[in-house]
Amino acid sequence: MISLFLSFLSLYTAILFLSLGTGLFNTYIALFLTQNNVSEVWVGLLMAAYYTGLVLGARTGHKLIVYVGHIRAYAIAAAIVAIMVLMQTIVSNITLWLFFRVVVGMAMVTQYMILESWLNDQSDSTTRGSIFSFYMIMSSLGLVLGQASISVFPSLDHTPLIVVAIATALCLIPVAMTRRVHPVIHSQAPIKFQVFIRLVPMSMFILFMAGCITGTFYSLAPVYGIKLGLDTNQIAMFLSVCVMAGVLFQWPMGWLSDRVDRVKLIGINVFLLTLVTIPLYGYWSVSFPLVLLLVAIVGILQFTIYPLAIAFANDHVEPGLRVGLSGVLLMVYGVGAGLGPVVAGKLMDVGGAGMFYIFTSACAFILTLFIRRQKVSGKYRVQQEPFVPMPVDIQPAPAVQDLDPRVDRSIDISADEAKMEEVIEQLKADEEQERLEQERLEQERLEAVVPAADGQDGAQREEVLLAEPAGDVAAETEILSDSKLRPAEP
Repeated sequence: MISLFLSFLSLYTAILFLSLGTGLFNTYIALFLTQNNVSEVWVGLLMAAYYTGLVLGARTGHKLIVYVGHIRAYAIAAAIVAIMVLMQTIVSNITLWLFFRVVVGMAMVTQYMILESWLNDQSDSTTRGSIFSFYMIMSSLGLVLGQASISVFPSLDHTPLIVVAIATALCLIPVAMTRRVHPVIHSQAPIKFQVFIRLVPMSMFILFMAGCITGTFYSLAPVYGIKLGLDTNQIAMFLSVCVMAGVLFQWPMGWLSDRVDRVKLIGINVFLLTLVTIPLYGYWSVSFPLVLLLVAIVGILQFTIYPLAIAFANDHVEPGLRVGLSGVLLMVYGVGAGLGPVVAGKLMDVGGAGMFYIFTSACAFILTLFIRRQKVSGKYRVQQEPFVPMPVDIQPAPAVQDLDPRVDRSIDISADEAKMEEVIEQLKADEEQERLEQERLEQERLEAVVPAADGQDGAQREEVLLAEPAGDVAAETEILSDSKLRPAEP
């Protein structure tokens, strides 16, 4: 295991520096803007711009890699990130910062794609799971270190931006020194929403809402902390405890999900998240140690929704479609992560810091109601795969799907347009067959009801005839009362 880690040390080191810069920047920008009395809406918009860049860059980055190769594309992307970050030290127009963040997102997802492609190309079915675990650990560790390092900069000047640029430059060195062979450039699977919205609609909605919760945390949790009166050291601890709890408890949660119905587990998870966040609304005085305990529980619950939903989706999709599935789910998650901070930022701007966790509670409560009302038919269920822990940061690079041990590109048909069209036609045929079956069952139900109604009418008419000797008035009354109870026949 150690030898496997050391054999990829250069790539893991690059991932560590890349995630460290991301964690530091996201924390710094929220605190810096809040300190300068900038609306929470702008904080949310800047984070949404970054996630928009991540989603867009998944396609443009692949084209760049095809055009110039992996190492050159990585160097170009790293240079763009450093330039955009340093531009924020000399440009104060926040509207231009939105453009900078979109570009940074596009460049950073390209870097992640290249690193993940290298890791995947050098792994096989026996080592992919371990390599993916190390990737997740290093990525999460860098994120936590970046968030914690904000405590080193209490004045919140432009120094953290310079450190982010340095981290970006440092992640170039291990890649430039690697002697590994360039990975194979795979064609990207087209995004076929019409396939997966039929196969895993519940998972897609859960992941969208999970993206809203997670994106809001990374963009606005520092704002919540500073509005609560925490200093930079406490905010760093607040963020780190939440993320580390979410990382460490993925393994226990995974063990549980392999033994308990995953939909029920997600339902319990989001219900508890709805309740645990209530004391954090800001309406009650809560000591800092208790805040840390609560955010640790929140981290466990909110950061395990994503891997549980991914596992549930894989339980209902054939192995030959999982590359395309991963791309669609990452896209949906990224869209939620971009939308959530904007909505939550507006709510915080109007209603105060407490709206941060009220928004989280609302998202969790919506998921609770949604899951309770849904019925899993199991029509497309396949053999259940073991739970796989997932990174807690948001960087929808499509290459990460190849590191997932549940994905086997050698049998995947997601990139084959003709076969995917056949899948769509088959799903449509299944829907039509199901519709016809529902109509048949409904017709049988109606046919069973009509004879019973006729029999009841006959009995009522017989009672009327027997009552006729009592007089015409009595008979008319009986008929009128009967007409009130029974709708008129055409």
